[in-house]
Amino acid sequence: MSRSALWRQEGNVKERERRADEAFRAAIEEGRRNAHLRGVIPLACPDDTFNLHPMLLQNIAKAPYFQKCCEKLGDWNSLVDEIYYEVKHMEPWTAGAHKSPSTAFCLLLRLFTLRCTEKQMSLMLEHVDSPYIRCIGFLYLRYAADPVSLWHWFEPYLYDEEAVEIRQGKAETTVGKYAMSLLSDLDYFGTRLPRLPLAIERQFKVKLLQAERVEDRAKQHLGNKAAMEYFQKVGARVQALYGDDDNPVTWYDAVVDRVILRDQESGEMLARPRFQVTFPEYGNTETVTLGEMDLPGSNDGKRPAVDRGGRSEGYDRRSERDYPRDERDRGRGHDYRGDNRGMRGYDDRRGDRYDRERDRGRGYDRRDRSRSRDRADNLNDARREEKELMEEVLRRERDKTAAKGRAYAARPSTFKDSMGTGMQSRHMADGADSKPRGNERPRAERKEVAESKPAAAPVVQKSAAELAAIQEKKRKLMAKYG
Repeated sequence: MSRSALWRQEGNVKERERRADEAFRAAIEEGRRNAHLRGVIPLACPDDTFNLHPMLLQNIAKAPYFQKCCEKLGDWNSLVDEIYYEVKHMEPWTAGAHKSPSTAFCLLLRLFTLRCTEKQMSLMLEHVDSPYIRCIGFLYLRYAADPVSLWHWFEPYLYDEEAVEIRQGKAETTVGKYAMSLLSDLDYFGTRLPRLPLAIERQFKVKLLQAERVEDRAKQHLGNKAAMEYFQKVGARVQALYGDDDNPVTWYDAVVDRVILRDQESGEMLARPRFQVTFPEYGNTETVTLGEMDLPGSNDGKRPAVDRGGRSEGYDRRSERDYPRDERDRGRGHDYRGDNRGMRGYDDRRGDRYDRERDRGRGYDRRDRSRSRDRADNLNDARREEKELMEEVLRRERDKTAAKGRAYAARPSTFKDSMGTGMQSRHMADGADSKPRGNERPRAERKEVAESKPAAAPVVQKSAAELAAIQEKKRKLMAKYG
């Protein structure tokens, strides 16, 4: 190829890079204009890098497919259609191509520059045509959304069973497992996801463990026909999980008000029924899933059950009626004798009415104390459970760190060391005085063979005349060929 052809080729490359840079800058400015629209999810990342790895971002911006997306995909609807037709996996790089970004990440960057509203994101996560539309929605949130809001978006889909091929040519997984991996892992097929704040990351891991327990409980209920029939009875007394910003999630008594069998928006049948329940202790109504419900008394094993009067289950009400009234009152610390009441001029009926009102008032106080005691026990159980889950999360982090450290220590420093690692480990396992096996030579014989090898030839220093001749030869070649 002539020198002029090389110059033209280099000029074409620079022109393509210039056009790609202009298209990327124009897309960024378009996203900044769209950021003020109503309902747009605010970005928690720079609006020109979107927390993408610099090398990945640079290759996407220069890719011809991304430039085509910037020219032809001007709104959210056309981008979703493009995802449906073009995306076949969720890896950042195309297999078999050197530093060629995948169509999924090109469309992800285009979605970053277009911005996405909350309604559009809900439609993406619920899309029924392609699982890749949903996966790109999760990836958008993981890269750009506020970490505090991630659980609100991810939690309903953690156990979604829709199949999806994440890696090219590999076994299929589910959308739920993909969503879990985005919350729990930082490594993403050769690139890195943005790091979450440590407190939020551990909180997500605790919630994932809780969600795992909820899923296991739902599967147990589905296998129990009697329990499912009981749950679907309106008015059935159950236990349900409830929590808010001020109180941790724990078990409370509830009453089933309605069984939800169809999705309210699409009208399709739900794979698992949901339940609208009322918590008598607070008076509020909530919608819970099957795994967030249990039979009454199933979660009271940690403490003795208490009835509305403040008495434990072993309390026998008939035993109180077997005693005379004066003995019952004496047991409470009072001693009412008929003579004393007559001497003081009390009327019997008035005294009985006073006793009834006093006992009724004590019953109210006792019920209030029992309710407050139940709430305190529920909160203590919830905090104890969260503490146990946090300890499990910390233990897994320590084990993962230790496993990485062992793998790094076992890694050979050079190729030559790696060739002798297996033989050396076998000798170390057999002991220091182990005998050589097969064709292996004894140590003394190997030493003699090494000493018998000829020594390397000494380095000969060139004279000044030889060095001058070499320099003259180089000068002539440069003058002739440039």
